Amino acid sequence: MPTPHPPIPNLLSRLRRWGLRLRLAQSLVCGPWGAVAGLGSALPLAAAARVWPLLTVRDLTALAGLLTLAGVAVGLAVVWLRPRRLPRLARIFDRRFGLAERLTTALEIGAGRLPATSSMARAQLADTLDAAAAVDLRAVLPLRASRRALLALGALAAVLALSLWLPNPQEDTLAQRAAVRAAAERQIAELEATREQVAQDEGLTEADRQALLEALDEATAALEESLDERRATPEEAVAALSEAERALVQLQDPGASGVQAGLERAAGEMADSELTRDIAEALARGDYGAAARALAAYGGTQGEPLTREQELDLARQLAEAAEALAESDSDLAQQLAQAVDAIERGDVAEARRAIGEAAQRLDQAGEDVQRQQTVERTLAQLQEGREQIAQAGGAEAGSAQPPGQGQADGRTGQDGGQAGGAPGGQAPGGDGVVSPGHHEDAGTGAPYDEVYVPDRFDEGGAGVDLGREGAEGDGVPVDDAPLPIPQGGQANVPYREVYADYAAQAGAALEGSYVPLGMKQYVRDYFSSLEP
Repeated sequence: MPTPHPPIPNLLSRLRRWGLRLRLAQSLVCGPWGAVAGLGSALPLAAAARVWPLLTVRDLTALAGLLTLAGVAVGLAVVWLRPRRLPRLARIFDRRFGLAERLTTALEIGAGRLPATSSMARAQLADTLDAAAAVDLRAVLPLRASRRALLALGALAAVLALSLWLPNPQEDTLAQRAAVRAAAERQIAELEATREQVAQDEGLTEADRQALLEALDEATAALEESLDERRATPEEAVAALSEAERALVQLQDPGASGVQAGLERAAGEMADSELTRDIAEALARGDYGAAARALAAYGGTQGEPLTREQELDLARQLAEAAEALAESDSDLAQQLAQAVDAIERGDVAEARRAIGEAAQRLDQAGEDVQRQQTVERTLAQLQEGREQIAQAGGAEAGSAQPPGQGQADGRTGQDGGQAGGAPGGQAPGGDGVVSPGHHEDAGTGAPYDEVYVPDRFDEGGAGVDLGREGAEGDGVPVDDAPLPIPQGGQANVPYREVYADYAAQAGAALEGSYVPLGMKQYVRDYFSSLEP
């Protein structure tokens, strides 16, 4: 067996240094080519993104950068993670530096794979070290990046930059989807908050509460389902909210708003008396339960009895309240009237009974009003969310309106003409009157549109005269009455200057109240049409 002759440490350390330089040189070649591969893979994505709405320009730029870095990382990993033992390095450097297998022979002699005497081994190692020392490492193994890789990388970067710079027709679609998704997410959060409020609302019956919660849960689930898909379409989100809105419309009580208005009028009537001021204040702030309890206190037996003068004052206040509620809540008005009659007759027992029944009815009416307010708040929120999603998606907010509800415009009819469908605002085939009004804006000089005044009909279908006050009904013929002399200083404020205040008030009222299904956008368009 040949005797091993270990090579001197100088040769091994030289091979290791050369191996490190080799990896550095290869890194400057593989790294750029990896970048070329990564950037080249981004080009097909950029081309596809111009045909299909896949990624925005910002996302494509970020993705191209990531792919380029990934290509560089892969190229460097191939260079630095691949193991290279000393015998392999020796063969590589023998071929590259033209050392005629000196390095390989020295390692094989040192490992004992080639038989050699000690003198021969020393001579061979000395010759190898001399040849290795003569190698100009910077010349034969330069640290220089691949020129072809850099040219290819520059060309690909220019093409990709041009593709990203040119307008992409899919950007609008992607922006629309992002806006729809953001609007849907906001609406989901608002629906969840509304659900908690409905669940804790004590003024709702259990049946109404369940109906409201089911409608809100269905709307939330539908919105979440649309977000789970890759495409958040405004049509699906609007349809989901419209279905929930239709379900809640069935819970509306048309008479509740009238009852609320009647209770507000009653509060105003009773506010000027110490006896009913607590009732009036509770009604004014919407605390109908407290108002009912304050009224019921007059039907009990506790406390200091009223004097006759106070009883008559209470009767007057209740009579005024009954008159204010006569049209909106006839039952409550009748019970209050019975209490008034009993007080005036001095029948205390009957008065207490009537007041107690009136208090119960007031409490029930308050619950109805509060329930209606909850339903309308929920409806208003659903409607507002539907409009936000529709606007984010570029769709019409009223596109999911119920069948049979036609399109409307604040200034023109369906045929695109002026109101009434005839030039100048004259209704076809009718007796409408065109009112000149103000002919121009004092601030701009622009002419105003003529105003069409349609016929009015009462509940029985009979025509209603729209003449001025003090006309024929007061015995003064309209045609014979002299026109009043215009008084200065009555209409000197330009329309443009007062429009902003009116628009702000109209917008606040529109946002804070419920408008019937599918009509809020038309109301908004109407106010927009009034803009100077």
